[in-house]
Amino acid sequence: MTSANRENMVKPEWLDDAGWEMLKAQTATLERIRGDAKADVERYLANPDGWSTGKGSPSGLPTLLLTVIGRKSGEKRTTPLVFMQHGEDMVIVGSLAGHDSNPTWYTNLSTSWQCWVQKDREKMTCVARDVTPEERETLWPQLDKVFPAWRYFQHQTDRLFPMVILKPTGPA
Repeated sequence: MTSANRENMVKPEWLDDAGWEMLKAQTATLERIRGDAKADVERYLANPDGWSTGKGSPSGLPTLLLTVIGRKSGEKRTTPLVFMQHGEDMVIVGSLAGHDSNPTWYTNLSTSWQCWVQKDREKMTCVARDVTPEERETLWPQLDKVFPAWRYFQHQTDRLFPMVILKPTGPA
C-alpha cells in the first residue's frame, strides 16, 4: 500500500538529485523498506560498533535495534531505527517513510510497552511510551536536526507519526 500523496512528492531542498532518486527508490514500497530493514539488522548484528553514533551505519545516522514481541506470533521482531538520544532515554519516530500506515514495530510495541534495545554492543531492556503533546512540540525541532527526512515524510501523509520514548530499565 502506498500513500496517494507519495505520488506527488517534490524533491526537498536539502537533497541533491542523486540523493533524491535514492530516497524515492528506497522508500517506494513497504516491501522494499522491510527488505532493507532486514538486511540492516543482519549488518548491525555482524558488526555493531559505531551504529549508535552513525559512524558504523551505512546511512551515517544514529541507529539502534528495537526488539518487540509480535502481537500475533508472540515471537521477537527486531528492526533498525534512527533515534535521538535524550538524556538516558531514546526517542524514535514511526515515520515508515510517510506511508499511510503505522509501522508494524509500533503496532506491536503499543500492545505491550516492554521492549529490548541494542545500541552498538550494549543491550538493554526498556519500557516505551508515546510522547505527550507537549513533549512532541519540544522534541520535534530536535528530531528534525537528527533526520530532516522525518519532517519531509510527515508532509506526505495525514497520519501523525508516533513518537516514542524508550526508557532503559536494565541490562538485557
